Amino acid sequence: MIHPLHNMTLKGVIWYQGEANIDFNRDLYNCTFPALIEDWRQTFHLGSQGQTERLFPFGFVQLSAVLSDEDSDDRFPQIRWHQTADVGYVPNRRMPNTFMAVAMDLGDRTSPFGSIHPRDKQTVAYRLHLGARAVAYGEKTLTFQGPLPEKIELLADKGLLSLTYSQQIEVQRQDHEIFEISCCGDHQCKWLPAPMNTSSTQTLALSISSCPGAVAALRYAWATWPCEYKRCPLYHPKSSLPAPPFIAFYCKPDAWTSQQGCDDLVQ
Repeated sequence: MIHPLHNMTLKGVIWYQGEANIDFNRDLYNCTFPALIEDWRQTFHLGSQGQTERLFPFGFVQLSAVLSDEDSDDRFPQIRWHQTADVGYVPNRRMPNTFMAVAMDLGDRTSPFGSIHPRDKQTVAYRLHLGARAVAYGEKTLTFQGPLPEKIELLADKGLLSLTYSQQIEVQRQDHEIFEISCCGDHQCKWLPAPMNTSSTQTLALSISSCPGAVAALRYAWATWPCEYKRCPLYHPKSSLPAPPFIAFYCKPDAWTSQQGCDDLVQ
């Protein structure tokens, strides 16, 4: 369906992610989605005899929310995570010159097209246009993505995890379930809620007192339907961009990584 267009000259592409991939090679999507972007870039560049830039901007919408009867279904959050090549944000080393619009907070319970098809496309377009301005048109100081933690500290003596964000955060509401920790003991691990505690302009503390063992990982918004319409707990205060979902694995004191196995440590 795309190949007949390959001789056209493009400025860029916007991809709206569908849900079919949750049951089709889901575990490979952290490879196949970046590979699709690379293939399209090469195909359109060659097909247009070089008029389309080799690394043309590629924007995409992160998978939206859907009502589900399965509380423990993590297929949707896995696809959202894999859309970023398991990094949590774009652009990154594996996905250069890309931008993403988070849509997990735009769930539409009463959509006549089904909850997977939210009617509010204006907000999706607004978030995409911020990414396009920053990545495709080079507005370097523009905020185009929501806040992610840049540092995670385990304060075991206080029963807290301390998160420091790279941007300012606005806590819209306290939530006792949207953050979860992997609590390990007796040779098994279980995901438990980590209730939000105190916060400042760029920091957030989570209570981990429910974990009698060792904390092995932390994740945020790891659910099919993480929150109601524009009611996730964390946003950027000025742009109103939601904090994206993430997962981080504990490797050693004050060292966490987005890659399971601790091969790619981030402080």
